[in-house]
Parts: sequence; structure tokens; C-alpha cells
Amino acid sequence: MSLSPKERVNAAVARTPLDRVPTQFRAEPEVYLKVRRARGLPNDEAVREWALSDIRDLGNIMAEGGYGPYTGFGWRDRVLPDGTQEDFWKVRRTHVSYEGGSYIDICHHPLQAASQREVRDYDWPDPRRIFDFSPLAGMVREFDRGRQLWYMVEVDSVFDRCWALRGMEQFLCDLLLEPELAGFMLEQMAIFYERRTHMILEAAGGCLDGVGFFNDLGTQRGMLIDPELYRRFVKPWQRRLAEMVKSHGLKIFYHSCGAVEPLYEEFIDIGVDIVDPVQLRAMAISAEELKTRYGQRITFHGGLDTQGFLNAATPEEAAHETRRLIDVLGRAGGYILSGSHFYQLDIPVENMEAVTATLTRGLS
Repeated sequence: MSLSPKERVNAAVARTPLDRVPTQFRAEPEVYLKVRRARGLPNDEAVREWALSDIRDLGNIMAEGGYGPYTGFGWRDRVLPDGTQEDFWKVRRTHVSYEGGSYIDICHHPLQAASQREVRDYDWPDPRRIFDFSPLAGMVREFDRGRQLWYMVEVDSVFDRCWALRGMEQFLCDLLLEPELAGFMLEQMAIFYERRTHMILEAAGGCLDGVGFFNDLGTQRGMLIDPELYRRFVKPWQRRLAEMVKSHGLKIFYHSCGAVEPLYEEFIDIGVDIVDPVQLRAMAISAEELKTRYGQRITFHGGLDTQGFLNAATPEEAAHETRRLIDVLGRAGGYILSGSHFYQLDIPVENMEAVTATLTRGLS
């Protein structure tokens, strides 16, 4: 039995027979370059094919060569004289360099010092005046070239965009001390994302398989916010958006870094199909316990530790851990193998090769 990538991911979610566990290759731009040089590959898409990646996040593909969460489909961040880039929220981002690469960091929160009146009077953007998703279906068909990959795109980031506007510390204080203001901001974000999602779903023409909810709600040691705050402020909006997505027959991919296992029941309740990135190093629960507790109700994505394991392991150890995660989390389906975060520059190519080779052996 040989499945297409689309069939393979859907089979993992449905827990029906598989030829191998599906996977998604996610890496920083400098890692793609490192692999291309080591393997003699012509471009980033060739790296994804080499790594047997079944999933394509259209947002990441559109952003290659630039940065920012809204690159493409009619929008490109404005480059300011100091080299930073500003999006239509007026949030500014900058490249922070380290040896061999760089990462993106927010350097300006436009509403950080704003009064309640200034927040309410802010020029809240309307996606209908910003984006043009009409090329979406044709772009996917041209990119796919008959490979039948599994495609997704981000449609929700209500929590993250609020703190990007207000600053993390200030927005967390707002949730507790100015709940009406926090609620107002989340409502404006929800309106924006519902309109934007409607545009995407109307333009997709059946070319999408899933959508991504991207909100980081956890830290290395626990929740960033109390689960009750999630239930009160965020969940109602995400439930509404999830209902819209499900009405189009698409899967929901929920990304949150950190120790967010206390929210898994909430995610399941609103209809999430895939939870990412299963950051086991941050969780007070083992892979075995995760599978026992949630394995029949949600599909796990991630698991391969990029913080302290894959960057320090031997290729043999990387292959062994890959097989262990497949055996534990992939038992009877419900698992998509990937890193616990994007691969960073400190991960040896040999370890990435070991992961891919282990998947290849699973085909036989």
C-alpha cells in the first residue's frame, strides 16, 4: 500500500491503515541552506521532498525570502529606514543575528502605552481592504504539480496578535486588571480573523486540507495564562471560527508552544484535529501518558526534541528516538512526526538524515 501525502495525513487523523507515519519538515532558512549544501539540493522545496514532508504550510512558503506573518496575497511588510519591517497593525519586527543565522523579534508594540480610549479608537484593520486571496487555488495547483500534498494556512492568532499590539506584559495585565479592554481587543481580533478566514475559504476552491490556529499559550514550565482565562477570553472566539472551518470540511491544526497539555480538553471540545508541537521537554507528562489520555481523540504533531536532544544526539540516537515516538505516539494512527520546534542551525545534517532514513525504512 502506497498513499499520497494527502491520503497519508488524512489517514493518520482518521486512524485508518498507513504505509508510514506522515511527517512535516520545518526549519529556519539557514538550516535549509545547510541541508541544500550538504545534499546538493537546488532549493528549499527539494529539501522538503528529500525529508519526505507530507504537509505544506502556505504561510511559510509565501514568506520564504522575507519575514512577517502576513507576507503574500496582496501584502508585504513596509521596510523602514532603520531596517525594521512594519505590518498593517503597525507592529515592527527586526532580524536579530547570531553566529550563522538570525531570528525575528518584535521591536515595537504600537499600543503598549495607549490609553483605553486610544485602544478603542485605534484604526483596526479590515482584511477585505488588505488581502487578495483570489490567486490561492491556482497557486496551490501550480505548486503541487500533481504530488497531492496536504496544504494548510494560518487563519487564527487572536491571542498572539493582541500581545503583539500591546506588549506581552501589558496584555497579560489587561486580562486581569482591565478585562473589558482585553475583551474588546480580542473581539476586534476575532472579527479580523473571521473575515480573513471567510475570504480564504471562499477562494480556496477545495485546495486546502486544513487551517492553522497559531497562539502560544504555554512556557517551558507551565501555562502562560490560567486555563480559566483561556476559557473566558479566547475559547468562545475560537469555537466560532472552528465552526466556520468545519462547515467547509477542513481539519484544524492548533499550534501552541510550551506546556499546554492542560488545554488539550478545551482544544478537543472546539473541534481541533491536530495539536502541535507536542513539546515533551516542557510537559509534565510522558509520550505514553499522552497517547493513553488523548490518543483516540486528537492527533499529535511534533515530539522530536530540538532543544536538548536532536542537536546533541548521535545519528543512531536520533534514529532510535524517531522510532520510539512512532511506536508510542503513532500506535494505531494519530501521529505526525516533526520537530518540537523548527530545526535550528545547531542540529547536524546527519541527524536529519537519520530521521528521514528511519521514515524510509517504515515504507517497507
